Amino acid sequence: MSSNNFFKSDLNGIYNIVQSSMIVYPKEVIIATLRDYFSKDSYYHFSKDQFGFPNTTDHTDLPPGADLPYGPGSQFILNPHPVLPTRLFIGENYRYNGIFYPAILVKSGGSKYVPISINRNEGTIKYERLLLVDGYGNQTVVTKPVALVTAGAWQGTIIIDIMSRSLRARDDLAEQVGMCFTEVNFEALHQIGVIVKPISISGTSETDDRNDKLFRQTITLEIRTEWRREIPIVNTIDAINFTANFLDLSQENSPVASNMTIHTGINLADMLAKM
Repeated sequence: MSSNNFFKSDLNGIYNIVQSSMIVYPKEVIIATLRDYFSKDSYYHFSKDQFGFPNTTDHTDLPPGADLPYGPGSQFILNPHPVLPTRLFIGENYRYNGIFYPAILVKSGGSKYVPISINRNEGTIKYERLLLVDGYGNQTVVTKPVALVTAGAWQGTIIIDIMSRSLRARDDLAEQVGMCFTEVNFEALHQIGVIVKPISISGTSETDDRNDKLFRQTITLEIRTEWRREIPIVNTIDAINFTANFLDLSQENSPVASNMTIHTGINLADMLAKM
C-alpha cells in the first residue's frame, strides 16, 4: 500500500506537529487501500499507469475485442506482458466524478475534534534511552527527556460512492468494499493510525445518464484518527566544569586543599625513558 500523503506547508515542522491525520491522510489511505485491494481481482481489476494514476486509456477507434489480452483484434497480442486498462476507476470524488464507470469515488465527510483528556494529554514526556558502556564492559541504561507531548483525536467520516451502469456491478462492489474495511484491511489500517468503526451502507438509487441508467450506492466509514505534537526539551545541562584549587605549591609544607589529594607516581618504563 502506498499513498501520496505529504504536506507542502512548513507549519508542521515549525510547530513540531509530528502527526495530523484529519482529512488528507485518511482519505488518501482509504483510496490507496481500495486500489491495492481491487488490483488483485481479475474481473473488477484496478490497473494504474507508470505515474500511479488509474490506467484509463483512450478507447477511440479501437477494433472489437481490443479489451481481450489475446483475443481477435487484440492490440496486445505481440506483448507477452500486457498492461491492460483498468476495468474499475478508484479516485477522488470531485475530480473524476462521472468520467469512467464502474467507479468508486472517495471524499471526506468532515471531522470533529475529540479530546482524549481535558488538558490534551499535556504533561506527558517522551524519553530517550541511552546505553552507556565503559572500558570494563559495564553497561547501564540512562533515560533522558527529549520532548513534551500533547495529543488528541479526530473523529469523522469518509464517504465512498459506488457508481455503475450495471445493477450486478454495483451490488458486487458494495459488498467487496464493505468486506475490505470491515475485516480484510482492518488491522492494516489500525497499524497506520486509522480506525474504521462499523460502516453503514445506504439504500440503492438510480438516475438517468444520457440514454442509460446510472446505479449508485453510498458507503459511509466512521473513522477515528489522532494528532500528536512533540515539543523538544532543551538540554538543561550543557557542560560540567571542574575546578581544582592547589593553593601555593611553591612553598614547602604548604597546606593542601582540604577537598583534594594529589597522588603522583612514575613507573619503571618512564624512568628508563628519561635515562
